[in-house]
Amino acid sequence: MKWVGRIALTVLALTVTLGAATLAWAWYEDRPADGSLAQRFRIPAGEPLAVTSQRLADGHLIRNPLVFRWLYKVWQGDGTFPSGTFLVPAGMTARQAAAYFRHAQPLQIKVTVPEGWTSTKIARLLEEKEIVSADAFLDVVQHPEALGPLADGLTSLEGRLFPDTYHFPPGASAVDVARAFVQTFHDRTAAWQARFTPEEWDRRIILASIVEREYRAPEEAPLIASVFANRLEKGIALASCATIEYILTEVQGRPHPKRIYFVHTQIPSPFNTYLNKGLPPAPIANPGLTALKAAFEPAETDYLYFVVADASKGTHTFSSNYSEHEKAREAYLSTFVTKG
Repeated sequence: MKWVGRIALTVLALTVTLGAATLAWAWYEDRPADGSLAQRFRIPAGEPLAVTSQRLADGHLIRNPLVFRWLYKVWQGDGTFPSGTFLVPAGMTARQAAAYFRHAQPLQIKVTVPEGWTSTKIARLLEEKEIVSADAFLDVVQHPEALGPLADGLTSLEGRLFPDTYHFPPGASAVDVARAFVQTFHDRTAAWQARFTPEEWDRRIILASIVEREYRAPEEAPLIASVFANRLEKGIALASCATIEYILTEVQGRPHPKRIYFVHTQIPSPFNTYLNKGLPPAPIANPGLTALKAAFEPAETDYLYFVVADASKGTHTFSSNYSEHEKAREAYLSTFVTKG
């Protein structure tokens, strides 16, 4: 039976030789990749590790996909791979790349949306941040049915894109980004929504969008809301300069005006609250919590007018009748008169 022993020794020698050769090959192949620049690399959820490995090699982020895959499976056990967009360093060995993807977190881009911005301005910001294209985002805003039940009954998302700080992955889908804005709006306003009918709820949001563009001092927001609420009740035109600004900048695409002149108040438009009584047909901006709360809970006053009192502080003088309003307006204008 000596031949059995010889065969066993031969097999053992071949196994050791093959193992040593494999280790030598793996050691040789575990060299830094050729790439010299870090790259953004997107990994879709559920993509097979073999496909990801080959794409990493094609992008010169690793040298050998087989060695990388073997090392990753050895360290990760179940072989699960993260998804998202990553900033992958250049010049890594397979060992370093495997370690990187075991602990790497997907990129998240921080974006802060100011109160009172329109969907158009938000879309431009999202595109500048490389989160989503402006056109794709605006398409969802104008066709909100893509959000499903979250946007039931809506013909536009304007007014419901809640101003806040968000974190999105680069290249996020427009639907997911819009959903985050609208879901935040619902979460922040849920306590109020149950108090109104759907029709009144929509009206309050339109009112909030006007209040948002009119107030500067937060404590005055409920007072401004009360002026508009009182005017609506009495059938008096709102005469809001904010709606004229909306027509000029959003409808006509003109630069933001330094002043509103009489000629501007005569522009034919359903959003012109000088020519048309009642609320405009849709929100003119995306209000924040201060304006929303003011519209949901206006102060109880008999005010029908307000005019700037201190431009530097953004405060106003409120009046119950036109005579008082004219006196307040003249008092403000007198501050511009140069005394000899």
